[in-house]
Amino acid sequence: MSLWPIHPQPYSDELLSSWLVRIAHANGLKVQTFCHLEFDQRFEVWNRDIDRLAPDWLLQRIQAKTGLSRKRILNTTLLAYQGKLYDRYRAAGQLPWITTLQIYHRKRRGHGLQFCPQCLAEDDEPYFRKSWRTALHTLCPKHMNLMHDHCPACDESIAFYRQELGKPKEHQFNPLSTCWQCQFDLSKADVQKVDVWDRQLFSDWRNVLRNFLDEPIPFDQEMRDQLKITHHFMKVLFSPRLAPKLHAYLCAQTGQTLQKIESSETRISWESYKVAERHHALGLCLWLMSDYPNRLLNAWADKAIRYNHMLKDFNDGPKRFIELIHVLNRNVDKKLYKR
Repeated sequence: MSLWPIHPQPYSDELLSSWLVRIAHANGLKVQTFCHLEFDQRFEVWNRDIDRLAPDWLLQRIQAKTGLSRKRILNTTLLAYQGKLYDRYRAAGQLPWITTLQIYHRKRRGHGLQFCPQCLAEDDEPYFRKSWRTALHTLCPKHMNLMHDHCPACDESIAFYRQELGKPKEHQFNPLSTCWQCQFDLSKADVQKVDVWDRQLFSDWRNVLRNFLDEPIPFDQEMRDQLKITHHFMKVLFSPRLAPKLHAYLCAQTGQTLQKIESSETRISWESYKVAERHHALGLCLWLMSDYPNRLLNAWADKAIRYNHMLKDFNDGPKRFIELIHVLNRNVDKKLYKR
């Protein structure tokens, strides 16, 4: 089988969907035309989250037509985070730390694809990063800006593969940084600098995000455990029943303004919330996890959270964390456990 006439390599940290659109355009074809010609028409490419699902029929064809290794192609998908951000991949349901697109047919109802305007502006050819699909990535570690999760001009979700839909007479391709709905240049979106209210916390956060660019991602067991615990407390902070007391306590401890986290009409994971709400809550949770376990023990001693809430729906919690919380159950007078 011959290779595609032009088969550009994926850029550093490039997302599969971004790369596939660039391949189509490099070969002079609209995205939908290219996909109908190159992939079995029994399978629709864009009515699913190909970055998460990484269907075998798609990867096999790309491998055969680009000559790249299976490993290199898989590294453009969210499966690259298995064993780092989440333990085991599953095709359905929420994957820890992975943002959701909330796909309905070919449309994206969620704001799961984030972007940094300055990164897009600096690219020779704008492209979307794999790490921008992680819920931890609410800030750009390079520019220290808050990430965007929608077009600021029309409020639509990012869906660069839709740029040519409904435009049969247009044959010139726009950069991927162009909004599919209103043609706004996303690289020119306003930039909001991150409020660094705790220098050490944000330095550590920034370093973790920078590690996403390495291959393999250098997360040891201690880091994976800490991320798992942080993820659990993010769920607590987005719980209408469990959140208010802990949220107010963390804001008081850090001097942050108490921001209302809007409850969703439907039960959705915290990864599906907008970037501003996630950023606020993540800062609080990462502060709680700093100087671990002392701040967590203090929160329990100050009655900001009950021990059973720290274990609720956390059956896969790290062993040492589970042991610590069981000790709290026996410390009824709120005397902090000391080894």
